[in-house]
Amino acid sequence: MIKTINGWRAIFATIIVLYHMGVTRFVLMPAGVFFFFMASGMLMEMKHPFRQLDKASYKKFALRSAIKIYPLHWFTLALLLLVLYLTGQLVIDPLALTLNFTLLHSWSLCHHIYFSYNQFSWFLSALLFCYLCFPLLSRYFMPLRMRYKLMIVGALSLVCLTIMLLTDELGFIAMTVFPPFRIIGFILGMMLVEMLPLLKHVSFLSTESKGTDAELVALALLSALTMMVEDNSEGLYKLSEMCLWWIPVAILLLVCVFYNRREGIWGKILASPPMQWVSGIAFEFFMLQRVAALAFTYFMVPLLVHLGVGQPSASSGFFDLSGINPSSLLPWFVVPIDLLLSWLVNRLFTRPVKRLLLKAI
Repeated sequence: MIKTINGWRAIFATIIVLYHMGVTRFVLMPAGVFFFFMASGMLMEMKHPFRQLDKASYKKFALRSAIKIYPLHWFTLALLLLVLYLTGQLVIDPLALTLNFTLLHSWSLCHHIYFSYNQFSWFLSALLFCYLCFPLLSRYFMPLRMRYKLMIVGALSLVCLTIMLLTDELGFIAMTVFPPFRIIGFILGMMLVEMLPLLKHVSFLSTESKGTDAELVALALLSALTMMVEDNSEGLYKLSEMCLWWIPVAILLLVCVFYNRREGIWGKILASPPMQWVSGIAFEFFMLQRVAALAFTYFMVPLLVHLGVGQPSASSGFFDLSGINPSSLLPWFVVPIDLLLSWLVNRLFTRPVKRLLLKAI
């Protein structure tokens, strides 16, 4: 386990949730999405390389991948449907619900399907595709010479990026959740593994004292790119969602792996128990954010009004919490609710169900 990567997972998961709750100043949100896919590809290639592949080993790997993803998806989907029913918002679309249930919805180019119900489940749909492709990529793609791998990834990237640049806004969004586009980052993460032996031969990186320096350089690059996107958000918007973060995220991952167990100051913060705790429930944290937002909006706000903290607002049709728009409070209430729900689901559902199903296979 590389604790610094877990620490970054916690940071990016929090940034993504806050962004979805309206804190749009976090332009690092696309970087977080790239990080999850690249980190998954890198870690899987490091831990489970398929140099030999047969039907039995692929079937076992596919089942283990499905166990990691489907039970949590089904549980959070059922919980969301219950909350939507209790709040009077439940509308059943048989096609959208079926595709969402099977995690095939991110393959659709229809906005009302790939963002249907728990709209954040597109991530699991794309990640499942990456997992199922991993044994094939590890066995047949990774042994290729580097120039051939770069040519293949470059061609796939060029096709996706051209489509994204030429399409309209809805088409662009559809491409960002399309599994064949997301697998590019996953493959790049796998390819980073081949760079690690090369770093060992770089003399100025090999000393213990360089851990903090490398972390600071990686953070400086990430911060500089963040400020550039912030200053020119319109002009770099599509580029930011596509490939602008590939290099800084790759550097972050390489630094985390190369200086594993000899990190600097920032690495020790990333490896701290609170960061590891959030990282351990990151999947639940990501999947339960809409449930947490609905719980605050429809259950907590009326309770606060009942307790005299605020009052109904006739002009807005919502609730006025002592003169503060409840939507502005949404991120800061939702994150604690989401963390609590995620911890409960992880302890009471994800872990025991995963253990039970893994024993069955």
